[in-house]
Amino acid sequence: QEAASAVLVAVGKRFVNKVMEELLTKFQPGILPHFYVLRTFADLAVANVFGMVPFLNSILGTMLPMLGMAKQDSMKSVFCYALQRFSESIQEYLANLEQAPD
Repeated sequence: QEAASAVLVAVGKRFVNKVMEELLTKFQPGILPHFYVLRTFADLAVANVFGMVPFLNSILGTMLPMLGMAKQDSMKSVFCYALQRFSESIQEYLANLEQAPD
C-alpha cells in the first residue's frame, strides 16, 4: 500500500487531475477513508502544490466532519499528518502566488 501510494504521488506530479479523480472516489462523506488515501492526499499536496491546492477546499470540507470518527491512533495520526501537509502546501502556494496557474 505504501508503494502504491508513492506511485500515485509520482504520477500525480504530472497528472494530478486523473489521480485526484480516482482518489476522490475512495473519499466519501461520512465514511472513514483508508489510511493510505489520506496519506496519499497529504504527500501529493506537498509534491504538487499548484495542482493540489484547488482541491483542498473540497478535501477539507469532507475531511473535517470525519475527525470525530477517527478512533484508532493510526487514523488520528494520519489526519494530523494530512492537516500538516495541507498547511505546508497552502503556505508554499501563498509564498509563490506569481507562479499559481489559477
